[in-house]
Amino acid sequence: MIAGWKRHSEKVFLVFLSGYHLLFTFLTWDYFSGKSGDAAFYWFEIQSSVSKSFSDLFHYGSDFVLLLNYPFAKLLGLNIGWGFFIYSLIGYLGILQFYRLCQLFLNKKYLFKGFESYYLLLLLPNLHFWTAGLGKESLCFLFIATILLELAKDNFKSPAMLLSAFLLILIRPHIALLLLFSVAVVYFFSNKINLKQRILIACGSLVLFSGLFYMFLQLSKIKRFDFDRIKYFNEFSLLSFKNSGSYVPIIEYSYPYKIFTFYFRPFINEIPTVYGLALGLENVVVLLLHIGALLLFFLNYKKIDFPLVFKIILCFALLSGLLIVQRYSGLGIFARTKIMMQPFVLLVSLWIIAEVRSLTIDRVK
Repeated sequence: MIAGWKRHSEKVFLVFLSGYHLLFTFLTWDYFSGKSGDAAFYWFEIQSSVSKSFSDLFHYGSDFVLLLNYPFAKLLGLNIGWGFFIYSLIGYLGILQFYRLCQLFLNKKYLFKGFESYYLLLLLPNLHFWTAGLGKESLCFLFIATILLELAKDNFKSPAMLLSAFLLILIRPHIALLLLFSVAVVYFFSNKINLKQRILIACGSLVLFSGLFYMFLQLSKIKRFDFDRIKYFNEFSLLSFKNSGSYVPIIEYSYPYKIFTFYFRPFINEIPTVYGLALGLENVVVLLLHIGALLLFFLNYKKIDFPLVFKIILCFALLSGLLIVQRYSGLGIFARTKIMMQPFVLLVSLWIIAEVRSLTIDRVK
């Protein structure tokens, strides 16, 4: 009876989730349709992309996204509204992969009268806003969620895993570098592998990361490895956000506050729009969950054994935060970028809370 009700509530929730995500498709399309931003660029609606020939698109980064869109925007002539719909479907697939990852670790841990209350994690407005739009975020979230799901299931060589890693490398090599570096570090220090496997991981990673770092240097226009040159381009990138409406002087902040700003701002009153208010309220909830999980972890850290994929998530989130604040200094771009890391950290936070609750119940018994 309970199992049947649970399956029914799951089906109802997934139907609701699809409608909820579709609503954000209309919101994002309405928000961006009048702007000449990334969406217009990726759908060949502004000169900087229209002027590119087909042969120019066989490159990684934004050009590869243009290549993916070329059959729909240029050959079929679909308008940008269709572009938003296609990318929204891709983003929804990513959310379904994230849902499956949550199921693996939170199933029955937040069950309340047949309803899994962790479903609320899948309704984060900022997550849906950026995965329902025409841009790299929809693609990258799908690939990252798929990679983490396959790692959690020990499917290291599955087609989904390999294809997602390959496409993430072609679209955002620096994000692929951070994620795959996190995977390599966690598995290298894991007690589940032997010395020979450690050597293979170290050698393979060195070759792969060298290539990815080179790709990043080319995309960022830094071109070559030089600390002074990297510092110059980073500062130029940070100051270029001064004309944006959500600029923050991140260059003046201490490192802890830079990371805090990236993950937990804007505050409720910092962006005076409906979107800014919704994002501010979401950030309050997210911050409270992080604080609660962190406190519980420090009080019970000897009894908590993290799955390897959670260690990867935490390493990836920390490295991403440390490096992204070197290049970006706007609350809007932070909100957009952190969806590739923060939802997965929230999963870890909810898992910690559930684990500590389980430990407490066991002690009482």
